[in-house]
Amino acid sequence: MAEAGPWLVVGLGNPGPEHAGNRHNVGFMVADLLAERMRGKFKTHKARAQVVEGRVGPPGPGSRRVVVAKPMSFMNLSGGPVSALRDFYKVPVER
Repeated sequence: MAEAGPWLVVGLGNPGPEHAGNRHNVGFMVADLLAERMRGKFKTHKARAQVVEGRVGPPGPGSRRVVVAKPMSFMNLSGGPVSALRDFYKVPVER
């Protein structure tokens, strides 16, 4: 059976060094950890976000294609980048 599209995991936070390590940026910290475990590096995406693509889960058919993203907008403005990523990667609503 063909995979219906990737999962989209979005870590919310506020961009910029003045916000790094702040408790409000725990979403960015989790996204960084996932990227590290996927052995991927974030790249700039035209949707105003940093993204890394990869797979998570056990090797083989049980693994899932995942896009991990960090919107480069402030948290309260993250809807635009998230929506653009969902459309670009054709992520089903349930994912």
